[in-house]
Amino acid sequence: MDRPALDNISVVLVGTLYSGNIGSAARAIMNMGIKDLRLVNPESVLTEECRNMAVNAWPIVENAPVFNTLNQAVAGSSLVVGTTCQRGRRRKIREYTPREIAPLLVKTSADLKTSLVFGPERGGLTESELAECQYLVNIPASPELPTLNLAQAVLITCYELFACLVQPEEDNMPQPDFDLPSQEERAQMFRHIEKTLVSIGFLSSSNPSHIMLSLKRLLGGERLSRRDIKIVRGIMSRMDWYVEHGMDLPPEKIKRP
Repeated sequence: MDRPALDNISVVLVGTLYSGNIGSAARAIMNMGIKDLRLVNPESVLTEECRNMAVNAWPIVENAPVFNTLNQAVAGSSLVVGTTCQRGRRRKIREYTPREIAPLLVKTSADLKTSLVFGPERGGLTESELAECQYLVNIPASPELPTLNLAQAVLITCYELFACLVQPEEDNMPQPDFDLPSQEERAQMFRHIEKTLVSIGFLSSSNPSHIMLSLKRLLGGERLSRRDIKIVRGIMSRMDWYVEHGMDLPPEKIKRP
Protein backbone atom coordinates (compact mmCIF):
# COMPACT_ATOMS: atom_id res chain seq x y z
CA MET A 1 0.00 0.00 0.00
CA ASP A 2 1.41 3.37 -1.08
CA ARG A 3 0.94 5.42 2.06
CA PRO A 4 2.51 8.69 0.76
CA ALA A 5 -0.21 9.00 -1.88
CA LEU A 6 -2.94 8.71 0.75
CA ASP A 7 -1.11 10.96 3.20
CA ASN A 8 -1.09 13.79 0.66
CA ILE A 9 -4.86 13.65 0.11
CA SER A 10 -7.14 16.01 2.03
CA VAL A 11 -10.91 15.61 2.20
CA VAL A 12 -12.52 19.04 2.49
CA LEU A 13 -16.14 19.38 3.64
CA VAL A 14 -17.69 22.77 2.83
CA GLY A 15 -20.64 24.17 4.78
CA THR A 16 -21.69 20.84 6.29
CA LEU A 17 -25.08 21.22 7.95
CA TYR A 18 -25.25 18.11 10.14
CA SER A 19 -22.49 17.16 12.53
CA GLY A 20 -23.38 13.48 12.18
CA ASN A 21 -22.31 13.64 8.55
CA ILE A 22 -18.94 15.00 9.60
CA GLY A 23 -18.47 12.05 11.94
CA SER A 24 -19.60 9.57 9.28
CA ALA A 25 -17.30 11.16 6.70
CA ALA A 26 -14.37 10.96 9.13
CA ARG A 27 -15.05 7.26 9.63
CA ALA A 28 -15.32 6.75 5.87
CA ILE A 29 -11.98 8.35 5.07
CA MET A 30 -10.26 6.46 7.89
CA ASN A 31 -11.71 3.22 6.49
CA MET A 32 -9.95 4.07 3.23
CA GLY A 33 -6.61 5.07 4.76
CA ILE A 34 -7.02 8.87 4.58
CA LYS A 35 -6.61 10.94 7.73
CA ASP A 36 -6.57 14.59 6.63
CA LEU A 37 -10.06 16.06 7.12
CA ARG A 38 -10.64 19.80 6.68
CA LEU A 39 -13.80 21.74 7.39
CA VAL A 40 -15.03 25.00 5.88
CA ASN A 41 -17.73 26.87 7.82
CA PRO A 42 -19.57 23.85 9.27
CA GLU A 43 -22.81 24.47 11.15
CA SER A 44 -21.50 22.44 14.11
CA VAL A 45 -18.71 19.95 14.71
CA LEU A 46 -17.93 18.55 18.14
CA THR A 47 -21.34 17.17 19.07
CA GLU A 48 -22.36 13.86 20.63
CA GLU A 49 -23.99 12.84 17.36
CA CYS A 50 -20.73 13.48 15.53
CA ARG A 51 -18.79 11.42 18.06
CA ASN A 52 -21.26 8.54 17.82
CA MET A 53 -21.01 8.44 14.02
CA ALA A 54 -17.22 8.80 13.93
CA VAL A 55 -16.55 5.97 16.42
CA ASN A 56 -12.79 5.24 16.22
CA ALA A 57 -12.28 8.08 13.74
CA TRP A 58 -13.16 10.68 16.39
CA PRO A 59 -9.51 11.89 16.65
CA ILE A 60 -9.68 12.83 12.95
CA VAL A 61 -12.64 15.10 13.75
CA GLU A 62 -10.93 16.59 16.80
CA ASN A 63 -7.82 17.39 14.76
CA ALA A 64 -9.66 18.72 11.71
CA PRO A 65 -8.83 22.41 11.10
CA VAL A 66 -11.76 24.74 10.43
CA PHE A 67 -11.42 27.43 7.75
CA ASN A 68 -13.50 30.43 6.79
CA THR A 69 -13.15 29.91 3.03
CA LEU A 70 -12.46 27.11 0.58
CA ASN A 71 -9.44 29.04 -0.70
CA GLN A 72 -7.85 28.85 2.74
CA ALA A 73 -8.58 25.14 3.10
CA VAL A 74 -6.95 24.18 -0.22
CA ALA A 75 -4.18 26.81 -0.32
CA GLY A 76 -1.40 24.23 -0.07
CA SER A 77 -2.79 21.89 -2.72
CA SER A 78 -1.60 21.59 -6.30
CA LEU A 79 -4.71 19.75 -7.45
CA VAL A 80 -8.27 20.46 -6.29
CA VAL A 81 -11.14 18.18 -7.30
CA GLY A 82 -14.73 19.19 -6.64
CA THR A 83 -17.72 16.87 -6.39
CA THR A 84 -21.12 17.67 -7.84
CA CYS A 85 -24.41 15.84 -8.19
CA GLN A 86 -25.76 18.19 -10.86
CA ARG A 87 -24.53 17.36 -14.33
CA GLY A 88 -24.42 20.10 -16.92
CA ARG A 89 -23.86 23.10 -14.66
CA ARG A 90 -20.48 23.64 -16.33
CA ARG A 91 -20.97 22.03 -19.73
CA LYS A 92 -17.51 22.94 -20.99
CA ILE A 93 -15.78 20.95 -18.26
CA ARG A 94 -15.95 17.17 -18.25
CA GLU A 95 -17.28 15.46 -15.15
CA TYR A 96 -15.45 12.26 -14.19
CA THR A 97 -16.70 9.36 -12.16
CA PRO A 98 -14.73 8.51 -9.00
CA ARG A 99 -13.29 5.46 -10.77
CA GLU A 100 -12.14 7.55 -13.73
CA ILE A 101 -10.47 10.23 -11.62
CA ALA A 102 -8.84 7.91 -9.06
CA PRO A 103 -5.63 7.14 -11.05
CA LEU A 104 -4.98 10.84 -11.57
CA LEU A 105 -5.44 11.62 -7.87
CA VAL A 106 -3.26 8.73 -6.76
CA LYS A 107 -0.45 9.65 -9.18
CA THR A 108 -0.56 13.34 -8.34
CA SER A 109 -0.78 12.85 -4.59
CA ALA A 110 2.32 10.65 -4.61
CA ASP A 111 4.31 13.91 -4.88
CA LEU A 112 1.88 16.80 -4.44
CA LYS A 113 -0.84 17.86 -2.05
CA THR A 114 -4.30 17.08 -3.39
CA SER A 115 -7.73 18.17 -2.12
CA LEU A 116 -11.04 16.40 -2.66
CA VAL A 117 -13.89 18.82 -1.97
CA PHE A 118 -17.50 18.03 -1.01
CA GLY A 119 -20.25 20.62 -0.69
CA PRO A 120 -23.09 20.98 1.81
CA GLU A 121 -25.98 18.54 1.94
CA ARG A 122 -28.38 20.98 0.34
CA GLY A 123 -27.27 22.14 -3.08
CA GLY A 124 -23.62 21.09 -3.05
CA LEU A 125 -20.76 23.37 -4.04
CA THR A 126 -21.59 26.79 -5.46
CA GLU A 127 -20.52 27.93 -8.91
CA SER A 128 -17.73 30.06 -7.42
CA GLU A 129 -16.50 27.10 -5.34
CA LEU A 130 -16.56 24.81 -8.37
CA ALA A 131 -14.51 27.43 -10.22
CA GLU A 132 -11.70 26.82 -7.70
CA CYS A 133 -11.47 23.17 -8.84
CA GLN A 134 -9.51 21.82 -11.79
CA TYR A 135 -11.58 18.64 -12.11
CA LEU A 136 -15.19 17.76 -11.32
CA VAL A 137 -16.43 14.39 -10.08
CA ASN A 138 -19.98 13.06 -10.31
CA ILE A 139 -21.16 9.76 -8.82
CA PRO A 140 -23.62 8.06 -11.18
CA ALA A 141 -26.89 7.08 -9.52
CA SER A 142 -30.46 6.21 -10.38
CA PRO A 143 -32.41 9.17 -11.83
CA GLU A 144 -35.21 8.33 -9.39
CA LEU A 145 -32.92 9.42 -6.53
CA PRO A 146 -29.61 10.74 -7.91
CA THR A 147 -28.34 12.50 -4.77
CA LEU A 148 -26.31 10.63 -2.18
CA ASN A 149 -25.82 11.29 1.49
CA LEU A 150 -22.63 13.27 2.07
CA ALA A 151 -20.82 10.50 3.93
CA GLN A 152 -21.85 7.97 1.26
CA ALA A 153 -20.36 10.18 -1.45
CA VAL A 154 -17.14 10.53 0.56
CA LEU A 155 -16.92 6.77 1.08
CA ILE A 156 -17.52 5.88 -2.58
CA THR A 157 -14.98 8.39 -3.84
CA CYS A 158 -12.30 7.48 -1.31
CA TYR A 159 -12.88 3.77 -1.90
CA GLU A 160 -11.95 4.23 -5.55
CA LEU A 161 -8.71 5.92 -4.48
CA PHE A 162 -7.93 3.08 -2.11
CA ALA A 163 -8.77 0.43 -4.70
CA CYS A 164 -6.66 2.19 -7.32
CA LEU A 165 -3.56 1.57 -5.22
CA VAL A 166 -3.97 -2.19 -5.42
CA GLN A 167 -5.59 -2.60 -8.85
CA PRO A 168 -4.01 -2.17 -12.32
CA GLU A 169 -4.80 1.20 -13.88
CA GLU A 170 -6.25 1.71 -17.32
CA ASP A 171 -4.42 3.52 -20.13
CA ASN A 172 -7.24 5.92 -20.95
CA MET A 173 -7.24 7.71 -17.63
CA PRO A 174 -6.25 11.40 -17.37
CA GLN A 175 -2.53 11.90 -16.77
CA PRO A 176 -1.18 14.33 -14.16
CA ASP A 177 0.98 17.29 -15.09
CA PHE A 178 3.71 17.53 -12.46
CA ASP A 179 4.30 21.21 -13.27
CA LEU A 180 1.01 21.87 -11.49
CA PRO A 181 0.91 25.19 -9.64
CA SER A 182 -0.28 25.33 -6.06
CA GLN A 183 -3.73 26.64 -5.32
CA GLU A 184 -2.16 29.71 -3.75
CA GLU A 185 -0.25 30.43 -6.98
CA ARG A 186 -3.54 30.22 -8.84
CA ALA A 187 -5.20 32.52 -6.31
CA GLN A 188 -2.36 35.06 -6.60
CA MET A 189 -2.75 35.05 -10.39
CA PHE A 190 -6.48 35.74 -10.20
CA ARG A 191 -5.99 38.49 -7.60
CA HIS A 192 -3.45 40.08 -9.94
CA ILE A 193 -5.83 39.79 -12.90
CA GLU A 194 -8.69 41.36 -10.94
CA LYS A 195 -6.54 44.23 -9.66
CA THR A 196 -5.24 45.01 -13.14
CA LEU A 197 -8.61 44.77 -14.88
CA VAL A 198 -10.17 47.06 -12.28
CA SER A 199 -7.35 49.58 -12.76
CA ILE A 200 -7.94 49.77 -16.54
CA GLY A 201 -11.71 49.99 -16.13
CA PHE A 202 -12.54 46.59 -17.62
CA LEU A 203 -14.00 45.42 -14.29
CA SER A 204 -16.18 47.38 -11.92
CA SER A 205 -14.51 47.70 -8.54
CA SER A 206 -17.93 47.35 -6.89
CA ASN A 207 -18.86 44.07 -8.59
CA PRO A 208 -15.99 42.24 -10.31
CA SER A 209 -17.11 38.74 -9.26
CA HIS A 210 -19.31 37.83 -12.24
CA ILE A 211 -16.61 38.38 -14.88
CA MET A 212 -13.92 36.94 -12.61
CA LEU A 213 -15.94 33.75 -12.26
CA SER A 214 -15.93 33.40 -16.06
CA LEU A 215 -12.18 34.08 -16.15
CA LYS A 216 -11.56 31.41 -13.51
CA ARG A 217 -13.44 28.92 -15.64
CA LEU A 218 -11.48 29.98 -18.71
CA LEU A 219 -8.00 30.08 -17.18
CA GLY A 220 -8.17 27.86 -14.09
CA GLY A 221 -8.75 24.47 -15.67
CA GLU A 222 -6.88 21.21 -15.43
CA ARG A 223 -4.11 22.10 -17.90
CA LEU A 224 -2.87 25.27 -16.21
CA SER A 225 0.87 25.04 -15.48
CA ARG A 226 3.33 27.20 -13.55
CA ARG A 227 4.67 28.48 -16.89
CA ASP A 228 1.14 29.53 -17.89
CA ILE A 229 0.78 31.48 -14.66
CA LYS A 230 4.10 33.25 -15.25
CA ILE A 231 2.93 34.25 -18.75
CA VAL A 232 -0.42 35.57 -17.53
CA ARG A 233 1.14 37.49 -14.65
CA GLY A 234 3.77 38.88 -17.01
CA ILE A 235 1.00 40.25 -19.21
CA MET A 236 -0.74 41.76 -16.19
CA SER A 237 2.53 43.32 -15.00
CA ARG A 238 3.05 44.88 -18.42
CA MET A 239 -0.45 46.32 -18.28
CA ASP A 240 0.21 47.60 -14.76
CA TRP A 241 3.35 49.34 -16.01
CA TYR A 242 1.51 50.95 -18.89
CA VAL A 243 -1.26 52.25 -16.62
CA GLU A 244 1.35 53.82 -14.33
CA HIS A 245 3.95 55.02 -16.84
CA GLY A 246 3.03 54.34 -20.45
CA MET A 247 0.58 57.16 -21.06
CA ASP A 248 3.23 59.69 -20.00
CA LEU A 249 5.70 58.58 -22.70
CA PRO A 250 5.81 59.35 -26.41
CA PRO A 251 4.67 56.42 -28.59
CA GLU A 252 8.20 55.52 -29.72
CA LYS A 253 9.23 54.88 -26.10
CA ILE A 254 6.36 52.66 -25.08
CA LYS A 255 7.63 49.42 -26.63
CA ARG A 256 10.76 49.39 -24.50
CA PRO A 257 10.08 50.74 -21.00
